[in-house]
Amino acid sequence: MQRCLVICGPTASGKSDLTDAVVDLVRERDLESRTVLVDSMQVYREIPLLTNQDRRYQARLSGMVSVTEEWSVAQHKDAAYGELDLARERGEAVILEAGTGMYLNAILLDVPMFARVSPETRRLAERNVRRLSGEPNVRRAVRREELRLAGEPGTGEGGSIWSGEPPFEVAYVYLRPDRERADAAIAARSAKLCREGLSEVRSLLSEPYAGRTVATVAGAIGVRELTAVVSGELSLDEAEVRVATRTRQLARRQVRWFDKLTRVLEEKPGVEHLHVLDTAPGQGMRDTLLQLHDTIEWWIE
Repeated sequence: MQRCLVICGPTASGKSDLTDAVVDLVRERDLESRTVLVDSMQVYREIPLLTNQDRRYQARLSGMVSVTEEWSVAQHKDAAYGELDLARERGEAVILEAGTGMYLNAILLDVPMFARVSPETRRLAERNVRRLSGEPNVRRAVRREELRLAGEPGTGEGGSIWSGEPPFEVAYVYLRPDRERADAAIAARSAKLCREGLSEVRSLLSEPYAGRTVATVAGAIGVRELTAVVSGELSLDEAEVRVATRTRQLARRQVRWFDKLTRVLEEKPGVEHLHVLDTAPGQGMRDTLLQLHDTIEWWIE
């Protein structure tokens, strides 16, 4: 069975640094590896600075989608499984580097995903659900009705996003820096984003992207705030404060998600190694790799 090394954690936890360090080890042995990104924002091609796509080694599913195109968890799961198939055919070791919890659940637990429905279908589903009485979960009911109207299978209650089992063997590494160090890393990243990201936002506000950028991108951390800078609504310093605040809030949500996923995986078959590491970008990389020595050996054997 194929083996995957999963490196996950909140934003600014040092995932890319650790991934690149592991790739160094693989290359020292004249072996090949494939890094597959599991991130809902790093897929967008035109905003590499704003989404922190810079890294030493190439990663798949990075910078592959235009900001004018929608991208979904279902599409990401399919694309990731395609990358895993290619890696298996070529004898490459696979690293899944994940910052988006829902996307990782879909891949790691093989959660069934359905394509987005049209706005018209969504509005019809909402009207139908409003006519129901006693529905305990309106959002779930609307989604179920959307799938029914679209003719998708599996419109019953089904399983949860926490059920399912890995379709491959897993070594799981969760980077969970303490809050003080995480906040310091976020502050540094927010300052860098605001210094360097204005050119990307100005590009989004110009042809051929003006008015065509999808809502996911337009409202993204950094894009929204720097758009306000360009329009004169915010100063750059004010934007930096807001970016840091939103990023801290995102990191808290990511930690809650990965905490739960870690507990779930402790009970799953096929999860051969599981680590939760208190680390931060650039700090103690050698010590981190030593802690993971046996896990990495198992993964590439």
